[in-house]
Amino acid sequence: MSLKSSLSNLKKRITKRFEKSTFFQDKFGFENGIDITDDNMVLYRKNIVIKNIVFLVNILYTIIFTIITLGNPSNTSNILLTVLLLPVTMLVNYFLGKLINKGPNDNLSQVMAMYVSAFYMFLSSVLVYIKLKYGESDDAGGNYLSEAGYILIYVSLLMCAFYQNKKMLKNIFLWVMVLVTILHFTVTYSLVSLAQNSNVFDTIVTIITGTAFRDIIVRTILLGAYMLILFIYVSMTNYMQEERKKEQAKRRKVQEDYIKSVKNVFDITLPKYEVTDEDRHENLILSSMVRKLSSLLSLKLEEIDELASYTELILNNNFELGITENQTIDERFNAVRKNTDLGEKLIARIELKRKSEDILRHVLDNASDDDYIKKTRNSLNNINDQIILICEIYISMRSVRRYKKAYNHKNTMMTLEKSFKVYFDSLVFDRFSRFDADFEAIYDEE
Repeated sequence: MSLKSSLSNLKKRITKRFEKSTFFQDKFGFENGIDITDDNMVLYRKNIVIKNIVFLVNILYTIIFTIITLGNPSNTSNILLTVLLLPVTMLVNYFLGKLINKGPNDNLSQVMAMYVSAFYMFLSSVLVYIKLKYGESDDAGGNYLSEAGYILIYVSLLMCAFYQNKKMLKNIFLWVMVLVTILHFTVTYSLVSLAQNSNVFDTIVTIITGTAFRDIIVRTILLGAYMLILFIYVSMTNYMQEERKKEQAKRRKVQEDYIKSVKNVFDITLPKYEVTDEDRHENLILSSMVRKLSSLLSLKLEEIDELASYTELILNNNFELGITENQTIDERFNAVRKNTDLGEKLIARIELKRKSEDILRHVLDNASDDDYIKKTRNSLNNINDQIILICEIYISMRSVRRYKKAYNHKNTMMTLEKSFKVYFDSLVFDRFSRFDADFEAIYDEE
């Protein structure tokens, strides 16, 4: 295996680890369980994430100065700064935590935490840069970590951009440009010291014609370009975020309409009634008959079990979608999605029972003409429905109904052969009539 493929596999494994890591999602996931349409909640979550980033950056500063201290243990200022960094880190995170923990409903505290974080990130990067600029020198006489410290200013601006707040960025960028320009003239090149030994005009000429001034111009242009890029990035992100919020609002509106529609359909289609002991007894007979006829038609065992369970759905007529007003829209939608399939099966099962009663009434009232028979046959193109239907009609014929007396087995089979056979597939009816003694036994035994 080549080095390139090995590194690629290592990268994939590390990425998967991060994706599966709940710790990383909890500490640094910007949209971890957050409603993006709630601006206060989004700002609250961003504050939590950036507070954790600030903590890591402070730890990084401590590590940097620890390394510097180990390299020059005689420098007491390095030792003092290293020792003070940790309590300062804890103090800043404690103060930010106090603001953030007031919760998303306290918008003022969250805005304050945002500005405190942004100000601290920039100020700490400047202080670290100044310290590194005036730290120990390398053999060539230059400050060997000063440019590395200067990069921290760019890093702090990038962290400020994480908030994706254009108004804050405008304010921060304005102050950064002013303060960094002052930093260039006073710390980076110390050009202010040139004014001590000459008049103002000569000082200005000396500064403008020097290489340091040209370097300051280049640094300022690069800094301005960097801030412009960040601002454009944040603007684009804000636009996409607003579009996402609009899409989320539309989706939730569709969800609400869907929930209402499904609830209305179920409320209308599923009448609530009390299941009697007689209903349970007849359904027990039906389930046994369906199992018997299904096996005679060579259905698979899992199909037989599923069909038998389907017949019992009629006993669960008091169906609830499982939604309440206290649930969020997503929780209500998921509850509807979870139960919709069951509800649809229950509706189909009730319609099938109604159809068996309808056919029975039409036959007994001599109202089943050719058009009715054709229409009914066309709607019974499912063998599972036919299995349940013929068993239900047999049970209804054998039982007492408001519109009929109970038939014995012999009269029931004669009536089925004479008037009901046309409604069923020939194979289904043949298996039922050929083994009618088995179905008689099931009815009588149950």
